[in-house]
Amino acid sequence: MNKELNIQEAIANLKTSIRAASNNFDEYMITDDEWRNPSWSIELCFLQLLAIVESMGLLELHKMILSEYLAEKDSKEGFLRQGETPDGEPYSKNASKLRQFLHVIEQFFPTKDPTVITKDILQILRDIHYTITDKALFAKVPQNEQDVHIRIEGILKCVFPDLKHKPTLTKQIKNFEPDTGIPSIETLIEYKFLSRPDDVKTVADEVLADTRGYTSKDWSHFIYVIYETNRFQPEKDWVQLLRQSGVPENTTIVVLSGEPPKRRKKKKPITSIR
Repeated sequence: MNKELNIQEAIANLKTSIRAASNNFDEYMITDDEWRNPSWSIELCFLQLLAIVESMGLLELHKMILSEYLAEKDSKEGFLRQGETPDGEPYSKNASKLRQFLHVIEQFFPTKDPTVITKDILQILRDIHYTITDKALFAKVPQNEQDVHIRIEGILKCVFPDLKHKPTLTKQIKNFEPDTGIPSIETLIEYKFLSRPDDVKTVADEVLADTRGYTSKDWSHFIYVIYETNRFQPEKDWVQLLRQSGVPENTTIVVLSGEPPKRRKKKKPITSIR
């Protein structure tokens, strides 16, 4: 029984590691910052997976995963192999493959809860853009911050039933009154609305002012959703602003635009890392 619990705990840890590696990959694609190269974290996930499968005695599956791991490690792209969604957005093929293997071994420990969230909160927020701007659902695209807030919350509530509107904080977070709280994933969300290029600096100052007071035992992740009526500032610039200002990794920004996204060109594979 103890061994089974240990394996289940290892699986839960691996799921967290894959999610983090996938997020690292997404940020690396946006920022092009070599320090965010996700290769190490992706390889770590493969090693965790191999250890779990070996402890479960699944020898044929272990051979399959090991073969996949060695092929990726020795390939020209390494662990940076990417695919492309129908919208032209890159994604990590390795993270996708890891999730596939993880799904297989999770079947040995069926959960009593049939509800499974298949995407993390950042991916849900990025995908939500198409719904909140859909004129078949709404007469107009969002006209103000309140529109963005209410539309996004309505969708997130379907995925996270414990979502709180304007949650009451058990410990004060200085200069920050969150718009949305999701206790199950310890995440607070704040919404911003940009309708003019001149507002970019003002919103940037507001974001940085709020982040100075982030400290709470109940909330470990903070997300700003910035909706812009036109394409004023790319998401990578906002993320770079946070990091250059010393804001920790548990705070991030998602930018949604009223304009349709441009198709991104594929990154050329990196053959060597200095």
